[in-house]
Amino acid sequence: MEEEQLLKKKADPIYSDTAYDDAFKTMEGKCDDLVIPFVNHMFNEKYGKKAVIKRLRNEQFIECENAVDEKRITDSSFEITDNDITKKYHIECESKKYDGSILVRLFEYDSSIALRSGEGKERMLKVKFPNTGLLVLRTSGNEPDNATIEIEMPEGDSVSYTIPIIKMSDLTIDEIFNKQLYMLIPFYIFNYESQLVEIDKNKESIEEFIDVFRNIFDRLDKELESGNLSALSRSAIIKLTYIVSYKLTMKTDNIQKEVGDFMGGKVLDLPEFMIFDQGKEVGLAEGEAKRQALAEERDSIAEERDSIAEERDTLAEENARLKRALEEATKGKVE
Repeated sequence: MEEEQLLKKKADPIYSDTAYDDAFKTMEGKCDDLVIPFVNHMFNEKYGKKAVIKRLRNEQFIECENAVDEKRITDSSFEITDNDITKKYHIECESKKYDGSILVRLFEYDSSIALRSGEGKERMLKVKFPNTGLLVLRTSGNEPDNATIEIEMPEGDSVSYTIPIIKMSDLTIDEIFNKQLYMLIPFYIFNYESQLVEIDKNKESIEEFIDVFRNIFDRLDKELESGNLSALSRSAIIKLTYIVSYKLTMKTDNIQKEVGDFMGGKVLDLPEFMIFDQGKEVGLAEGEAKRQALAEERDSIAEERDSIAEERDTLAEENARLKRALEEATKGKVE
């Protein structure tokens, strides 16, 4: 029966087996006003609203033991340009408890990103590693504030770089709002994960739990009104909070139902993503139409050029024929 109920829950359109990664990638890929404050906090940057984000390719090809390249997808790979200075960033969102093994994966991704933008000459290859960070959703109690990857060179020297680690368990909801780390709100429920089973047993506890998120959504409305948050990002946070919460509460039926009743209603009326995607599709369609028009114009010019060339050749042949005729006529008079 439990397995049947679980399958029924997974059949719900809101369920995603990769909900946590999906949430992070969606915000990183569509919501600049969420990414900038997060990067500022993680890497001690001071980017303002004029900073420009450019998303980079997330597919990395890692060579495996059988010499076959395996395609892996990073959670985020992008660069930020501000005051004519551009920096690359790579951030991973980890839902498993931290044990240090992820550093291998981070190094593999970083190496691939560095090679992609490497500058090669006959006797030298220059690569630059991205600024790399890690967001840990579940606490193990032994996560460091940062990790280090050290590379020993053949000559014996070593180079290293530091990876800052942000832990959800370290942040209160007030800190998240005060630091404008809105990107972390969909994952705030992880701070309650160890309590969910107990909360699920008591109706009053469930209501208090829902009140936490009711308060969060009210504060999001105020951030929207004050101009600190875009309508698109507000909608993204609400929808993704529901998606993440749905997966995390799969084993607590009462909480999941109440979460669905509250957050599900909020998700029903979120037009911003539709507008964003439709606008993107229209932009792509307009771009394709312009491309086709330019291609047609180019073909027309090419055809006209060929026609002129043919006409020139015809005139040249006619000119040669008339010249020969004139020479023959002149020769006949002389004789």
